[in-house]
Amino acid sequence: MNESESLNNAAQNGQTDGAAVSSSETAPAAETEKPLVPAWKKTLKFLLKFGVSAGILTYIVCTRDIKWQDFKLVNPWCIAAAFLAICTQLSLTAVRWFTLLRAAGVKCSFREAFSLQMQGMFFSQFLPGGSVGGDVVKAGILATRTPPGGKFNVVFSIFVDRLCGLGALLIALLGTCLICHDTIAQFPEGARHGLLVMCAVCGALLCVVIFVFFSDLLYKVQFFKFFLDIADRITKDTFKRAADAVALYRRNWKLLLGWIAATTLIFFPILSMPVWLIANGFEGAPHRGFLPCLMISNVSQTIAAIPGSFGGTGTRDIACAEMMTAMGFTDTESGVIPILVTMVTLLVALSCSVFFIFDRGKRAPKA
Repeated sequence: MNESESLNNAAQNGQTDGAAVSSSETAPAAETEKPLVPAWKKTLKFLLKFGVSAGILTYIVCTRDIKWQDFKLVNPWCIAAAFLAICTQLSLTAVRWFTLLRAAGVKCSFREAFSLQMQGMFFSQFLPGGSVGGDVVKAGILATRTPPGGKFNVVFSIFVDRLCGLGALLIALLGTCLICHDTIAQFPEGARHGLLVMCAVCGALLCVVIFVFFSDLLYKVQFFKFFLDIADRITKDTFKRAADAVALYRRNWKLLLGWIAATTLIFFPILSMPVWLIANGFEGAPHRGFLPCLMISNVSQTIAAIPGSFGGTGTRDIACAEMMTAMGFTDTESGVIPILVTMVTLLVALSCSVFFIFDRGKRAPKA
């Protein structure tokens, strides 16, 4: 409780007066009402991302000669189990975010956090901004219900939640590639070298994630403090408040490490279940091991995080398809499995729209 109060005090001390708080924290709402970029540019961006996703899916279907009857080769019960697996992973992610909100001193019920997590899933898949778009919606809705002085903590909790997920994904990817090195050794030379380069980049990104949790220490180095002080004067102490929040979360290192470990060892294996279930639900197909499917899922999720597609759809599918081809899956399997996984994911996201439709508090900010 003392650490939570310290973060709230730090956030409030970084604000010069009540007017500054109001103007800085209501800026996002003003931006949503009056976009900074012309509507035609947003529409063009939407169409480009949608075109990339649709083009990649079309490429997978055409190059592998996928027909509608090929989807009937998969056991429907395996598809239903894949749906439940994604719902389970999404629910666990809501629990993780809820604990991070509480650690930051944000008063929010689990029911509210769960609802917002589901709404974020919906907008992540159906907004051009991808996963970031879902985070913006979550932050915007919860910020309208949070008293002045705590809105920064709401946004930062989402940022830390994303960092935990990203760090866990990078660890999971590197770990599964290391465990499955014998399988990777049998890949074609191009696929093998591409995966090795990807692992090197992910290793560098993991170092960046770790550095972020120690970024507040830059204020103790006079050279960096000089420039950070200038940035704080321009941004009304945004960097200082972020540094205080980082310091608080680092003091809760057991919570962070616990969630990163749980996400690595539990969340992502559950998220890979749809690939494994659908792969083993194929009529007449040989049994597929779980570890190779886990590696396929981790690689696909990492590729999907790269901007350029519509919510990761398309880039995730082509990565999954190419990995399966390299592992000896048939053209039909390597085309149908990723498309079915995407269809199930979109169905889960679409069902999450119910939480937005029936969220009574989305238009009723708390006092």
